Amino acid sequence: MSNIKNIHISFDLDGTLIDSIPLMKLSWESVNSKLNLGVGWESYRKNIGLPFSQICKNLDIEEFEREVQELYFGFNQKNIDKIKPMAGLSECIDWIKENSISWSIITSKPTITTTPILKLFSLAPDVLITADDVEYGKPKIDSAQLLSSKLSGNFDKIYYIGDTAIDHLFAINSGFEFIEFNTMSINQFILNNRPVVSNLAGIRNIT
Repeated sequence: MSNIKNIHISFDLDGTLIDSIPLMKLSWESVNSKLNLGVGWESYRKNIGLPFSQICKNLDIEEFEREVQELYFGFNQKNIDKIKPMAGLSECIDWIKENSISWSIITSKPTITTTPILKLFSLAPDVLITADDVEYGKPKIDSAQLLSSKLSGNFDKIYYIGDTAIDHLFAINSGFEFIEFNTMSINQFILNNRPVVSNLAGIRNIT
């Protein structure tokens, strides 16, 4: 990237910095079994990236939201060891530190499950925004507005790295440059052209 000192890099968490999909699947299957929801994993997976309340609404299980949330995130917390780092995570963070690049994480996870993950992988972003910090999550711009209010200084560009169409829409709505993280190294969205990386270390090569 050019003008390194004048950029800010913001990351999604699940599916971008960490491989939490296997744990999500186990968590959802556990909830589904205990509450007999009749909502399969694939239906849930299509909604990943949205605020949890919106997911429950989309899946027509709003009346069980509190119980579903407690069971789902409780299972996540107890099995955090099943989460793995995405390829190139340590190299990417080292590069960010070495070049004193401002960076952040914007996630749809609640703070209670986000904080242990950051501790596990020694991630210390300059700004952290979780689902608890905004009224409306991605793809609405509340998180972007909060980020802007927390950043010190002006940046030529703000990049957002994510793995879902929701992340892409969020970046577009927020006026951020989107970089798609895709382990298959192929473009899977059709909204517009954007760079794709399959290894987080590759972010430093994008200009």
